[in-house]
Amino acid sequence: MRAASWAFLIFGFGIGLLGMNTYIKPRAAETTKPIPLFVPQNAASTALPPADPAVVKRLEDQLKADPKNFEALREMGNLRYDERKYAEAAELYARALEVRPDDVNVRSDRGGALLQSQQVDEALKELQAVLAKDPVHPQALFIMGVALVEGKNDREGALASWKKLVASHPNLPELDAVKRQIQQLEELTRRK
Repeated sequence: MRAASWAFLIFGFGIGLLGMNTYIKPRAAETTKPIPLFVPQNAASTALPPADPAVVKRLEDQLKADPKNFEALREMGNLRYDERKYAEAAELYARALEVRPDDVNVRSDRGGALLQSQQVDEALKELQAVLAKDPVHPQALFIMGVALVEGKNDREGALASWKKLVASHPNLPELDAVKRQIQQLEELTRRK
């Protein structure tokens, strides 16, 4: 995943985690409310510019000529993800995985797109498949933590995933942001 996407995920997750405190405390009428996902669907301030029409046209032409063009499917999936068309991105990634089922990066991207589409269980399956092949895949570990805390309210699982990320990737540029998320989640857990 590109650096802009990591920043987008971390920024959106921070917003979601800050607002999550109200959802963690069980209240009779609110316990069935879904926890908001980590990137607000309408956060215009974090939106990336629209895809270059020439690039989209080139990719569409490539896919018309060869519907199983892995690189075109992956790139078009990335564009759709950046445009917040998560369901479309997940479908494009799925098509790419039909060509290269062992590509952990595309599978991780699909997990993120599914999570953004609020398909938490499907996202978790994709991420578990990634981590079965690459137990320290940084993007999968991060998104797994997000899926667990926000989609399943599993703080311990999320913390374990993020702590594994921190331990296995000490030079990751986004590490400080991940450490802040760990600290915030630990504080929420202590207040419970």
